[in-house]
Amino acid sequence: MGLRLRILSWWTPGWFLKKSLDELAHSTINGLEKVLNEYYISESKTKKPNESSTFHGSKTVLKDNLEGKRREMAAAHNELVETLIKTMGPDKAISHGREAMFQEGLFLGRRFKKILGVGDGLEDLITAARIMYTVLGIDFVVENVNDERVMVVNHCSLANNYNSNTCSILSAADEGVVQGLNPNIQMKFVKRITQGHDHCLATLKINSLKMHEE
Repeated sequence: MGLRLRILSWWTPGWFLKKSLDELAHSTINGLEKVLNEYYISESKTKKPNESSTFHGSKTVLKDNLEGKRREMAAAHNELVETLIKTMGPDKAISHGREAMFQEGLFLGRRFKKILGVGDGLEDLITAARIMYTVLGIDFVVENVNDERVMVVNHCSLANNYNSNTCSILSAADEGVVQGLNPNIQMKFVKRITQGHDHCLATLKINSLKMHEE
């Protein structure tokens, strides 16, 4: 594990958490707005139903504290997902929304891989994911179940603010982030707190023979 990642795992400055959350919010909100924009262009429509929204991509300004930032980001996500569903229908909205969020997450994962100095080992991935999930107010453990690696989320601050559809779409960003941090690992959520479970559960599929635990 590199020195930078090790230090940040011991102590992550408040300014880094806030800046990272701003970037996550900016990227995901813009990604959802892009899906809407592309739909309206393809349908030759001119009026956007979310014109009155206080959230407008790069102009998004969040509160100065982490919990306030999370609530405002979640409200923006809920609003945009609701608009997507009303406009496109639930199946198309969730499909297109998840695809867009995965790509945004993939970009963010690759970016934070460089920022955090993430190596190729599984331990590095878990450490980096723990730092990024601290930004979102999420606690998790990685366990071995039936010879399969799984991530168990026992607490998620966003689950208190997300509805099921929003969580279904935005969880694709998490899956993209993991693959961006390490292209040899794929994460897939199979249970979510917003679906009524007492925890979230995601499988971790290790694709490369070169993967190793440091």
